[in-house]
Amino acid sequence: MATVEELIKQYETDPELQKEVEAILADNKITMGEFIGFAKKHDVEVSLADFPKLISEAKEAGLLK
Repeated sequence: MATVEELIKQYETDPELQKEVEAILADNKITMGEFIGFAKKHDVEVSLADFPKLISEAKEAGLLK
């Protein structure tokens, strides 16, 4: 199981992962379903309680408006 930090490092160098994230963010929002599906697909160790924090971090990083 990967951590969020490991997935972020992978994102920095993996063009396929970058495309996948871009597709999720295309409508400038992340639904709970997208969040859960992405976490399951990438076997990321993350809790639903972390969802608001991750949205905030995505906004700070300029991924969301």
